[in-house]
Amino acid sequence: MSKIAQTLPPISLCMIVRDEEHCIERALQSARAHLPEIIVVDTGSVDRTIGLAKKYADSLEFFEWIDDFSAARNHSLKCATQPWILVLDADELMSPVGFEKAAELIRTDSHDGFYLTQRLYHNEEVRSDNWHVVQDQDAFSRDYLGYLENRILRLFRNDPAIRYSGKVHEVVDYSIAAGRIGESGIPIHHYHENEANNSRQHVLRNLAIQENLISSGKATGRDYLSAGMAHMRVTRDLNRARQYLLTAFELGTDALPALEAVAEAFYRGGDNDQAAQVYGRLFDVGHRSAAMLNNLANLLVKRGDLSGAISALTELLHQGIENPDRKARVEQNLIALRRALTEGQNQSQ
Repeated sequence: MSKIAQTLPPISLCMIVRDEEHCIERALQSARAHLPEIIVVDTGSVDRTIGLAKKYADSLEFFEWIDDFSAARNHSLKCATQPWILVLDADELMSPVGFEKAAELIRTDSHDGFYLTQRLYHNEEVRSDNWHVVQDQDAFSRDYLGYLENRILRLFRNDPAIRYSGKVHEVVDYSIAAGRIGESGIPIHHYHENEANNSRQHVLRNLAIQENLISSGKATGRDYLSAGMAHMRVTRDLNRARQYLLTAFELGTDALPALEAVAEAFYRGGDNDQAAQVYGRLFDVGHRSAAMLNNLANLLVKRGDLSGAISALTELLHQGIENPDRKARVEQNLIALRRALTEGQNQSQ
């Protein structure tokens, strides 16, 4: 190990890749100045990925793809030699400040892992409670409109007991005691900028794996939830979406979000009565996401319940809406609903 590497924090970067020539050099070059070891595991690239990775990786491994993201991730972990591991994808970046904070965090004896905050950038607003408008543009926001935030465990000790599970949407969380996981506040900047490898293709690739798991009786609740969402939003197979989402709910996997997704599937399919019933059930137990409140308000208007729609939109405003245009639309809708309610009450007198 060079003298420079000896002064860097004892963290191995572990990355699995496939056909990432559009972004891998940027990712590895960014990390190289901050970490003493870079492990790259290739799962079958046919573009220039391998040649680019060789310029920066301390270890370049090859892993035969077996439709199992955890298997590939865990192979990369086995190659790491530093006491701590940071996991990034080729289309992700961390800022110098983020690397510095990671170096400080691993000095602890009280934690075995840390959650980071993944920011998935978009140029179109996404209706989600996890959507944030970029307030101050910098080199990492790249003039994007905003991003979705996802809390993700990517920094953890190099311990054989800490391994990934799940063939799709793999997580390491289950192998670390909850009380030993800390919050870092470190952003991971995530970009989907390769048209040849777009989000739809990612979803369909993962869905094929999950369908095999479901048909073989090996699917987890997370598999059913993810497959159900894929059918609802990508394949538009709403019957199968409801079936899978209900199974996820019954298995207790993210129960309330799963039930909200069931309601959304009814809503998209035009079954307004069923959708309103499930949304109302969620509202009564205190589950009130922005998307749910918006859909519930629309359903209540269709059913003539203006007072209920006003309550839903008022709650939505109370939660806070970052996008000023969307906030203005909700406020205008509230004014119109209140006016209509008052006029209706006057006519009935």
